[in-house]
Amino acid sequence: MALEEFGPFASAFAPVGDSTSYLALLDLRGAEVQVVLDRIEQALSTEAPQPWVYRLLADPDWRPHLVGALAMLLDEGARLEPMALWQAIDAGSWVTPQLVVTASFVDGAFVERACARIRASCPVSIPEGLSASERHVATGPASALERSAKLLASLSCASSFVPALSTWLEETAAGPSIQDLLDQDVDDSPLLVKGWRDHLALQFAQRGRVLKPPAARSSGRIEAKR
Repeated sequence: MALEEFGPFASAFAPVGDSTSYLALLDLRGAEVQVVLDRIEQALSTEAPQPWVYRLLADPDWRPHLVGALAMLLDEGARLEPMALWQAIDAGSWVTPQLVVTASFVDGAFVERACARIRASCPVSIPEGLSASERHVATGPASALERSAKLLASLSCASSFVPALSTWLEETAAGPSIQDLLDQDVDDSPLLVKGWRDHLALQFAQRGRVLKPPAARSSGRIEAKR
């Protein structure tokens, strides 16, 4: 992870006192979170921040993914393309629960994209070109199956906050193949989704902002697409 590749967002990785900045973003607890969010917001104020945010999310390492996700959430001008976020999700990022929560707040097509992945049992494409030790540090120790399970559990939990999806989720989750894959989630991803979502709301409330999901762009009834 070469910080100079992230331009103005490199400041988000600098320590806050004795604390590691990206670890504060991992659970969004502690006073240092607001300091890191200030740094990300300042980086967003620079001219054309988009390429830098996309570079954060394209990195195989999960640490830049957190900074990129918070940049997406802090970008009130909606200048950032959410597909960059989904690319990190589909690569099996270790912080998939946090990225999925982010997508639910910034992507108007979240419902459509989440359902498509759940139907397909959430395949992931782990980044290539890394040694075993590099992959462990950058993306965590999970297998491809465990990463798919983590994504499925994360999407199912985040989607449960969408009233229109409740019936569809209940019927889909009842299938044996879905249950078998959910059993492979070793990280208790729904707990991570709920916790990060709650702490995200609290941190943004301190900044005078109320996070709301965007208006869904998907047309038609979900049940008709099963």
